[in-house]
Amino acid sequence: MMTPLIFHRWNSVFLGLFIVLHFATHLTGVFGIQAYNDMQSALRVIYRNPIIEPVLLLSAILQIGIGLMLLIRKTRRGLRGRWAYTQVISGFIVLLFLAQHLSALALARWIDGLDTNFYWPASVMSGAPFIWYFLPYYFLGIVALFTHLGCGVRLALLRSGHRHYAATGFWGLTGLGLAMAVIINLTLMGVFFEIELPAVWITYLQSFV
Repeated sequence: MMTPLIFHRWNSVFLGLFIVLHFATHLTGVFGIQAYNDMQSALRVIYRNPIIEPVLLLSAILQIGIGLMLLIRKTRRGLRGRWAYTQVISGFIVLLFLAQHLSALALARWIDGLDTNFYWPASVMSGAPFIWYFLPYYFLGIVALFTHLGCGVRLALLRSGHRHYAATGFWGLTGLGLAMAVIINLTLMGVFFEIELPAVWITYLQSFV
């Protein structure tokens, strides 16, 4: 029987495939804006097509809804120990991050008609007042995502009898998330190279201020 918890786990595997591609794009950004956009354009052939994209969006929306239901259920039953708190807190941050990220994507892409390339996240990291919010937003969102995945991997290893690797799996993924959060934030802030926003993105920011 496909319970909400089982669906949440398998759906996270499906979303994880997209996340790998998404972070590959972000890490490519270390080599410059053109490298980021070229990688993004190549990978969009996989996930931004009439067949995969609707499934991917539905998967993300269901993950938010079911994840929220599981968080409420788990909290009502009571949280015991630091691992339970880590799983719930990181999951809650991921849900907030995904909900806002999807909303912002819909606004920029389908309402404003913008190409959500490198300049989309870089625009809100270009300076005050946006960076005051989006710097911790991106940092915490990425770290929470990998921490939550680490909790899942830890439980899977425990249940399969590999207790000695459970903590290593958790801390390995959490450490990877921390490193990626730092690299991605520094890239979007223009630490590795100069970022000059096109006029269309300056206008985009001005519409919110």
